[in-house]
Amino acid sequence: MTEKIKLARYRSTSYFVGYTGDGGHKQYTWAGSKNGKAEVPKEVVEWLTMNSVCFDKGELVIVEDNETTKEIKDSIVESEAYENNIHTKEEIEKMIKSGNIAQLKNKLDKITVDSEKQFIIDVASEFSDDIAAGKLKVLADWMGVADPSLLFD
Repeated sequence: MTEKIKLARYRSTSYFVGYTGDGGHKQYTWAGSKNGKAEVPKEVVEWLTMNSVCFDKGELVIVEDNETTKEIKDSIVESEAYENNIHTKEEIEKMIKSGNIAQLKNKLDKITVDSEKQFIIDVASEFSDDIAAGKLKVLADWMGVADPSLLFD
């Protein structure tokens, strides 16, 4: 029996992978931030690290921490980008609600993937009335929107 690794999709949109290893074709699908987790064979994860940027861009997240997953995380080419672009909904809420403007700006500046940026805005829109004006301005500037009132339109 092959070793399985749990992968998750934190962003709100679904994600699928067409695996073409072992001479066949198999599709794996993650439903998005609605508990989108799937266990896949280690070979699929290794194939993904070599043939896609799904980890570099934070599209999929390795959920477990053990020796096997540590080796895989170490093999991710853009490991810093991976770490900076894999926020859960709860982490985003905490990032925006707690801390000061400088801390928020610092965390946002590390995020480089457009789909992660959009996910952050989508999450923030759920509690936008509770976000301080200064933090709304930081979010708007970060997204390149001149007027913070247009941020969630």
